[in-house]
Amino acid sequence: MLDDTPIRTVFGEPITWALLVRRFRHSKNRWLAARQLMRHLVRAVLARGLGISRPFRGVGREIWVQVVMAVNYPLGWLRSPHQIVERWEAPDRPLSEKVVLFVHFDANGRVIPATREFLQSLCAAGLSVVFVTNSEHILDEDKAFLRNHCSAILIRHNIGYDFGAWRDALDTLQLPRPQTRAIYMVNDSVYGPFGDLGSVLAGVDFKRADLWGLTESWQHQYHLQSFFLACGEGAIRSRAWRRFWRSVRPVPCKDWIIRHCEIGFTSALSRGGIRPAALFPQSALLDEAEIERLEAVLKDGQAQHGANERLQAQATHAHRILRSARLGKQDLNPSIDLWRQLLCAGYPFVKRELLLANPSKVTDVFDWESVVSHRLHADPQPLAAQIRLSLGDRLPVVWNSPTDEPYYAKVEQD
Repeated sequence: MLDDTPIRTVFGEPITWALLVRRFRHSKNRWLAARQLMRHLVRAVLARGLGISRPFRGVGREIWVQVVMAVNYPLGWLRSPHQIVERWEAPDRPLSEKVVLFVHFDANGRVIPATREFLQSLCAAGLSVVFVTNSEHILDEDKAFLRNHCSAILIRHNIGYDFGAWRDALDTLQLPRPQTRAIYMVNDSVYGPFGDLGSVLAGVDFKRADLWGLTESWQHQYHLQSFFLACGEGAIRSRAWRRFWRSVRPVPCKDWIIRHCEIGFTSALSRGGIRPAALFPQSALLDEAEIERLEAVLKDGQAQHGANERLQAQATHAHRILRSARLGKQDLNPSIDLWRQLLCAGYPFVKRELLLANPSKVTDVFDWESVVSHRLHADPQPLAAQIRLSLGDRLPVVWNSPTDEPYYAKVEQD
């Protein structure tokens, strides 16, 4: 009897021994089919070997990370946390009760159209925007735009990453001020919002929790993802808040920033009695109905035997999510791996990293335009056109576009 247990190959494609044998039996070219069978056998053996060694590799990486952080930590005390080279404040637009510290970086000093739209949405939501850039300079035409929309502009050296920029802004502007009721910490690592941001922010209720994030993650340990954080009075007036920001140093180590700042921020405030919450919790994204939908997608993809590239890609990613959910591993990055579930829940953003690089090889990302259009009733085409121009020939690889997608037809016509 043939075994229908899925084989997890190193290339991420779930396949079964039964399917491999059926392909061999029904193939007109037995030699080619035999080569494919042997190739998948080698992949399965290699994947099993990697699975056995994975715990040891994980321990080795953790030791290396700890060594790198220990070496770089003293360097954070050799540089000042204050790196601002230019400061501007609007004389007719003082900071209101709700302040956004928006951290930006562009190597060329530009404020791209997507970032401009994000800033305008924040202003329309009734928030005072402080634009903090790590770019060291801003082009004059972009600076003129910022002065028309922002309450303050802080240009600084590219030192300390996002949390270094937030600490610098807090110290420079002496926040929180007596009238400050909330501080939003936001960066430009997402595209959007696709739709009304104000309706999303209406869900932030500081009576229920003092610290809000759009998404939450259990990678390493529980934390709110730091690209969009809303901190109420209970948080910004607390001793835990002051203690945490005093501990933020411009350590030249991204792992230290992630561990101590991004992950550590939630845990540090939680230990101080601050209640965290997410607007789009992972339990709501992967509820029973969504698990059933993913199982149906996986079943349909397996039934196609690879004939439908689009469905196969969706099934591959569904298998990845289901595997994590069933094992209770909590190893997913919601803003990347659960992009579809987030958009369907009304989340108005897409991670820039997902569309520009897709480092974790999310196989169904080519669908993002359709989901934004149908679920959020927004027009993704202007942004999609900019990204296509930026990626060029790398687009099919980054977006994992099926070969029957319009992109390929356009290339063939050219």
